[in-house]
Amino acid sequence: MKISSDEFNDLIMAVMLRIRADKRSGKAIKYEDIDSYIDKGLEVVAIKLSAEDRQEVFRAIETEEAIKHTPGNCIFDDYDDPHNWYEHAEIEDEHFWRLYSKYLREESSLDDKSIELLDKKTLPEIMNCLCNPKEEHEGRRLIRGLVIGDVQSGKTATYSGLICKAVDAGYKVVILLAGITENLRQQTQERVDHGIVGLEIKKDALTKIEKPRRVGVGKYDKQLLASSYTTQSSDFVGQKDSIFVSLESQRSVVLFVVKKNVSVLTKLYNWLKNNNYDHLEACVNAPLLLIDDEADNASVNTSKDETNPTKTNAIIRKICNLFKTASYVGFTATPFANVFIDPDSVDEMKNADLFPEHFIYTLPTPSTYIGAKQIFNSGSKYYRNIRYIIDIDEPDYGDECWRDWARTHVDELNAGKFYYRHQKEWDGILPNSLREAVYCFFMANVIRDLRGQSSAPRSMLVNMSRYVKVQNVIKNEIERIYNEFKSIVEKDFNSDPHKNTALPLYNELKHLWNKHYNFVADVSFERVVRKENLTKAIEDIKILVVNGLKSSGKLDYRGNPSLRVIAVGGLALSRGLTLEGLLTSYFYRNTATFDVLMQMGRWFGYRKGYEDIFQIWTSEESACWYDEISRASEDLKADLKEMFAQRLTPKDFGIKVRDNCQELQITAGNKMRTSYSLDIQESYYGNIFETPYISLNVDHNTLNLKQVTWLADELYKRSYSFSKFKNNTSLIVRDVPKDVVATFVKNIKSSKVNPNFNTEYILDFIMDENTVGLDLWDIVFQSGDSDKCYGIPHIESVRCAARTVHIENNAIAVSSRRKLLSTQEGAYGLTQEQLDIVKRECKAIWRKEGKNENRDIPNKAYFEHLADRKPLLIIVLIEPVKTEGKDEKKKLSEYRESLGDDKMVAFAIGFPGVQGAQNVKHYKANKIYYQQFMQDESEDVEYDDTVQ
Repeated sequence: MKISSDEFNDLIMAVMLRIRADKRSGKAIKYEDIDSYIDKGLEVVAIKLSAEDRQEVFRAIETEEAIKHTPGNCIFDDYDDPHNWYEHAEIEDEHFWRLYSKYLREESSLDDKSIELLDKKTLPEIMNCLCNPKEEHEGRRLIRGLVIGDVQSGKTATYSGLICKAVDAGYKVVILLAGITENLRQQTQERVDHGIVGLEIKKDALTKIEKPRRVGVGKYDKQLLASSYTTQSSDFVGQKDSIFVSLESQRSVVLFVVKKNVSVLTKLYNWLKNNNYDHLEACVNAPLLLIDDEADNASVNTSKDETNPTKTNAIIRKICNLFKTASYVGFTATPFANVFIDPDSVDEMKNADLFPEHFIYTLPTPSTYIGAKQIFNSGSKYYRNIRYIIDIDEPDYGDECWRDWARTHVDELNAGKFYYRHQKEWDGILPNSLREAVYCFFMANVIRDLRGQSSAPRSMLVNMSRYVKVQNVIKNEIERIYNEFKSIVEKDFNSDPHKNTALPLYNELKHLWNKHYNFVADVSFERVVRKENLTKAIEDIKILVVNGLKSSGKLDYRGNPSLRVIAVGGLALSRGLTLEGLLTSYFYRNTATFDVLMQMGRWFGYRKGYEDIFQIWTSEESACWYDEISRASEDLKADLKEMFAQRLTPKDFGIKVRDNCQELQITAGNKMRTSYSLDIQESYYGNIFETPYISLNVDHNTLNLKQVTWLADELYKRSYSFSKFKNNTSLIVRDVPKDVVATFVKNIKSSKVNPNFNTEYILDFIMDENTVGLDLWDIVFQSGDSDKCYGIPHIESVRCAARTVHIENNAIAVSSRRKLLSTQEGAYGLTQEQLDIVKRECKAIWRKEGKNENRDIPNKAYFEHLADRKPLLIIVLIEPVKTEGKDEKKKLSEYRESLGDDKMVAFAIGFPGVQGAQNVKHYKANKIYYQQFMQDESEDVEYDDTVQ
């Protein structure tokens, strides 16, 4: 249950008071301090926070204090590699980065702190993941990685900076794959020309002749050290492959900005091979950096036959494998398709697919970034910026009578009201809400002007159809609305707004102001509707159709930095293309996948100075979808963060993606050939969950030992009895209150390779006010057969469990059966009457199923069949006595050396079989996750240390 707004505000106030007190004493408040401040606030405002509520509070504090960035995270394929070659690289001159950083400071919206973060942390961390371009090695080397950012969050600045750092370090060839439309390629080429090359070549509007001119970084230095073989007016097409140039003969770096188009990429591949292939080395001996922007789009292998990958995917891999040293880096904000690439796929050339085998890096997120979770999560800061489109009546597409009518009344349908599944010949009646949204855009323009932002660009997005003809119908209607509005203001409005009160348009604007902008305190309605203010704000608005055709309108922000535009489109507005100063979005599409829908959200990004007045007009269904996608994205990022903490790799760890929305797919079906359905039960009733895997991060084990020590001491301080059982070696503490167990669970760490022992989910379940039967617990400190004891005060005499351990899934497995316990620990704390009930229930079931009635009762049964038993926490300290596996011995020996005399800590937790609704989360899991956790397990085998 969510906390109330009053509770939320009280907690924020308590936290801010503590922060301000510390700031007054001279303390700097850091991102990593926020959680501890929230904990201090909870000491004052005694409320229970769910994980979701805590995130909202965290985000509010982060924004309030302008704590600029959430940290970036990276997971690697090999944690033994220090990944520090770039830190020690001898770079004579950071020519490209020096100029680019100056360009960012003078001509971009990035603040100095963000540029400093790029320079000192983000880019060096990514560089360390790439191949060292100057390192000698035998054969070919290809690094494949993925960088995950947010939609409209500044990925272009990141990969442009990465290119600069890379060429300064010795990369000779850079290929930038810039989406699938020419509009997007041209936009990317323009940014590269200004930020890296310093020279742009565009066709003269009159003569159609390409003319070069210095731009961007080219103004700071006479020396141009980058040669671009593509221009803003020309991809790598035409006769460009007839140019004979050797890469070795070039002093400068050679750069290509190309579409993900098979014919273009094939032409480029042939040119590179024909001009530069070293037949003795059997490769092109020049280091390649290939940046794949929007790497989930058109790059992922969607062929059903692994020996015949889709052509785009195949040619990208061919280009990479042409070079002796190559680094492939995908950039995306929607990595769903990428994580479902089969990491074991092989084509006839034995070349691996583009799965990010070597690293996955999540970019830091500035606190000023406005993303899906800040908008679409109910109760979030910008939730009020959503406007629901409620005046479109959708037909019942499943109704057979309607379908029969539609087949025979096509003309009536095309001339009727707008609907999702319209035909490409539709030319009917658009909803009134579109007119209302356009009027809101006009008023928002005035507000920005009155705030002193008159020179800033601003735009409106209208994305309602993928059909070009329908886009033009929409454009014509918006032009009619605009011309009518402009004409009335010019002809009928008086300079004195009080004389306009009888005008219908004035009263309509007043109604819309009260409906949409009555919270705006710094600008009054009377100032907004002054004739001169309205006229100035709207007089230069352009209305364009932006799509993939040659006739498409151009968003020329360089030529017109104050451009005001209403952009109507479909695909071209759905991925990569930036609409500067986006104020109003009218979005009515029925795409069915997470990634496409998220990319259509061009309204995400930075809205400094107008974050209160931007609007998103969409259907309630789409808003719910965005909420679901944002939660899936956050879950995925949280998984990656925890993977790093536990030293898990892209290939060793299975990634699951939240899939709770029946109407939406995560990504296109042909990109999910190796995905598997996975249901995770949020209710833990009637089962026992354990940790047979222990993180390779020794710090996590140290933390867990500390918590076990705290628990034993806390129980002792509360005067609980530590009762001996099981040959007087194990200890049980009965009737422990829930708050003690919850505190313990909150502070321990469990390896991500234990998918059912997610401490966050378990804690939420324990603390949920709807959860019953968990008020009093039994806690067991379980003994084993080692000659070594726990050595922890109050429980020092309990013997450790002696286990043979091995490395599995990049974690330490304390069993070969994926089990920590044997088959009888579930019986701990039960009365004889309860044991008899379980026995009877199991025998009845086995008898009905025709199974042997004398088999061992499984642990789960002691919980499943007892609704009135107490929940159980079991703690086991393990003494590793033997290690298995030759390849893993080094990792194990390093771990044991770091462990010292400490014991390894494992847990199990069981819940009574309370009957009721079972809340289930749905996920799609990739192949690795399936192999690790979803295949059938072998029959249980008992340990020697069974219950006696």
